[in-house]
Amino acid sequence: MANLITGSAVAKGKCNLSNKVTWVSIAGPMQGSLSGNLLEQKCKQGGWNLPLKGLLEIATLCPITDAFLKLKHETTVSPAIKAEFLAAQAVRKQYASVLMCGSDSFGLSTVYGPVLELVGTLTKHGDTNDGVVAFESCRVGFEASSFSTNYADGGNYLASVNHFDNSFRNGDGWWGADRKPQKWFECAL
Repeated sequence: MANLITGSAVAKGKCNLSNKVTWVSIAGPMQGSLSGNLLEQKCKQGGWNLPLKGLLEIATLCPITDAFLKLKHETTVSPAIKAEFLAAQAVRKQYASVLMCGSDSFGLSTVYGPVLELVGTLTKHGDTNDGVVAFESCRVGFEASSFSTNYADGGNYLASVNHFDNSFRNGDGWWGADRKPQKWFECAL
């Protein structure tokens, strides 16, 4: 979300980025996320939805926050909001040095994995995703071919991790060069 905030702030002239800034873009929902739309719906529903709502509460995804409400996918928002998405995307494309996107909604086998796997499945991103953000939204403005699944390559990284793993809260995976978000970040700096 910080990617959208930064991109929007620069696009609106609220701040500037110098050439000394290293923008490391991590799991940025630059086109928004269909998961925002799903969470809005599921956090409000009762009935048969209550067990799912309980799981989402455990993962701190319900009750829905203003932040998630503002992250609805750009295809489902007003033209004015979509224009803000496009402006933020252009700024990120200009300034971002490297990107990391997730490709496995289950991720690093933590308590969050099953919940994000379920969210990713229910969201129906139609693309590789980290459970919350589709790869297409994360990489917008950058070629898919510019991503490596090996953290040591030092460029854009398509990691087999979920959205929460991308925030470094679960460390690195025990095996596989495609499951090392922290090591990638160390190399990216």
